[in-house]
Amino acid sequence: MTALALVLSRWIGYALLLASAILAGLSIYQLSRARRAPYYAARREALARARRLMLTALGTQAIGIVLLILVPRLTALLSPPAPPPTATPTCTPLPTSTPRPTRTPTATPTRRPTATAPFIPTPTPGVPLPEPALSPLPSAVPAREDATITIITLAADRDDSGQPVDPGTEFPPGDHRVYLFISYDNMSNGVPWTFAIYREGEFLDGTAQLWEWGEQGKTYLYYKPPTGYEPGSYEMRIFIETRLQGIAQFEITEE
Repeated sequence: MTALALVLSRWIGYALLLASAILAGLSIYQLSRARRAPYYAARREALARARRLMLTALGTQAIGIVLLILVPRLTALLSPPAPPPTATPTCTPLPTSTPRPTRTPTATPTRRPTATAPFIPTPTPGVPLPEPALSPLPSAVPAREDATITIITLAADRDDSGQPVDPGTEFPPGDHRVYLFISYDNMSNGVPWTFAIYREGEFLDGTAQLWEWGEQGKTYLYYKPPTGYEPGSYEMRIFIETRLQGIAQFEITEE
């Protein structure tokens, strides 16, 4: 049952309860007439009306209670479970990733600008698929034509409510995460999608997964290289099936 149908059933239930109260009042009035009427026939007729009105009031009240109490409970029991809360997909490093020299993590970032990232939010022709997206995933379902993932911002961290902290496009080198905040619409659970990371235009790492966060909402992704970020130009790219959804570019600066 839809939310509109539940609202209508609730208002109908309230109306029926009000009607039952009015009918009960009329029944009491007829009972009083049955006691005061000067003739026997008039008293019997008033008593019969009182009984009919009371039975109608009880039936109306019962239907109203069903609409107000039982229908919502049955709907809750029969409705499919709600989608799971927004989770945080992470990019698991591939086994074939090339080891890179270890850098000492920088405890205090020297610079954390808040400039708007040079995002490319719409699909761009000619962008090749990363290696993880080339292998089909079992149990995958087709994506809707209007399914989209939109890049919001890059940030150095997130707060307890999942909002970006220190957004920007330049970050220090070291062993830390870079967060990518996104919104999504018209998605379906089971649709294949890919999160890929590039350094200096070369594929660095990535993961291909089946979508499991519902149709619409916001979330964040993050990536931390196994040996930490080295200075250079980086990109995070997101694909739905083979369709590029956006590119987020950022720089890892020199210490």
